[in-house]
Amino acid sequence: ALADLAGQGNLAARLLLGRIESTDRGPSAYVRGLNRTERIALFRADTGTSKFPSSWIRFEAERGHPLAQALLGAVSLGIDLPAIEQLHRFGEPEAAEHLIRKVAVDGSSAVRTALMAWLPTESELLPYLRGFQLAGSGMTTGKTAMQAIMTANRAANRDNNFNFAEIEPNAASQTALRYVDLGYQAGAQAIDNTLEGPLYDAITNWTLRAPAARGLAGLCRLHCAADEIRACAITGFGLIGGYYEIIRFDSPLESVISQSRFAHSQRARNMTARRIASARTEAGVPVFSPSQLRDKSRCLAETLP
Repeated sequence: ALADLAGQGNLAARLLLGRIESTDRGPSAYVRGLNRTERIALFRADTGTSKFPSSWIRFEAERGHPLAQALLGAVSLGIDLPAIEQLHRFGEPEAAEHLIRKVAVDGSSAVRTALMAWLPTESELLPYLRGFQLAGSGMTTGKTAMQAIMTANRAANRDNNFNFAEIEPNAASQTALRYVDLGYQAGAQAIDNTLEGPLYDAITNWTLRAPAARGLAGLCRLHCAADEIRACAITGFGLIGGYYEIIRFDSPLESVISQSRFAHSQRARNMTARRIASARTEAGVPVFSPSQLRDKSRCLAETLP
């Protein structure tokens, strides 16, 4: 239906299709089963004038549409603070993710500081920026993600008695902080975390209430018994790849579908399940065998495609 609308000139359908093609965190079996011709017919501007049809976003950008130009700039390779600000002005903050991560990794200290001063305080990527900016003082992206999780939990009246400064610098804490940062995908072999202790409790509490994790929380609540939900949430968090991956399940085009509406949708839950099912270590092998996953969370294992 969207492809038909796009062919008839509907701008929203065109931009939405372009974003779905480039941002889907777990393509469906239907999309994976399309041949090249079918995929072009679904997602691209096939005008018949090129052997390599462009995306609808590029097509509209070249025609001068400002939002399409901003979305095309969202995948540029350079450091571009004005592009980040422009996407926020258009109501597409999630589309700026790549540009913000680029600043965090490759930007100068001055550029990072400028972005941190401007970026809205609710931005899910502020911890990523802070982790790189404060690395010289011993900070890591795992620590800043954990701080963000605890801050959110305190605001929701959870974990109020647990202070980040009280985390002991022992091996168990470091493993937990790595789990927050990267989940299970932190090497060629999955670290078989016990997933027990106050840090994991904080992660679980956040996963079950944070807007960014609604896809996973909704999946667990829909398919698991009450006493199985927490195991599902913490296991899914790790298989997705930790905090900085779970925040990437976003509306493809917020000006058409709000982030809140998308996060509560069946599409978000399905995408989450497909992403978990495809979890691999850096060696390219599944993080867990089916039986190992059932030991972690039976209902999650039974939910996956």
